[in-house]
Amino acid sequence: MTVFAVFTASLLFHANASEPDNFIGRWVMAEVVYDDGSINQLESGNFVDINADTITEVIKGYGNRQYPYTRQDNVLTLTADDEQITWQVISEAEHRLEISTPIGKYVLIR
Repeated sequence: MTVFAVFTASLLFHANASEPDNFIGRWVMAEVVYDDGSINQLESGNFVDINADTITEVIKGYGNRQYPYTRQDNVLTLTADDEQITWQVISEAEHRLEISTPIGKYVLIR
């Protein structure tokens, strides 16, 4: 029985390790927290769409911006024209994602 339990736990661990990233999908931009601590509560209709190789920001008044990116652990490196932009995943949960960007901390929900 113990061997079966260890085998099952091992299978579950390896299945979870090979799952695609939890953060892939559409995230609603709830707020942006700036370095000075001020918070911009965003109206509905602003979101970040994260795919396997691109990130699209849709922000009212600014339009759509799409960036190819790579991920190394919790660091996302976006390419905008010839510039490299770094986003740092601060926390990742099923329904909440916080990412530090050059603009400020994005608080994303779904």
